[in-house]
Amino acid sequence: MTPPDLPADTRRQLNTACDKALVDVVRLLRVRIIVAVGKYAQRRANTALRGVADVNVAVIMHPSPANPAANKAWTEIARAQLTHAGLMDYLH
Repeated sequence: MTPPDLPADTRRQLNTACDKALVDVVRLLRVRIIVAVGKYAQRRANTALRGVADVNVAVIMHPSPANPAANKAWTEIARAQLTHAGLMDYLH
């Protein structure tokens, strides 16, 4: 089940709990870069972190079976997106 499939009230409660947890972890670990897997995660991270320190939110494509592009070459696409975001040096 994906978040859009949840009832609105349930989705709001889940988002509130997840947003708080993300902010707490970012502050505790002094995170400066987050890699969101998919546009939904990117939107949620940007919303949760609005006004919280200096955190960069990069995004890579979600490897969903519903996404035809992800089914063909997800690894190569994600690697290219991480390279474009300047993050590959952190992963070697």
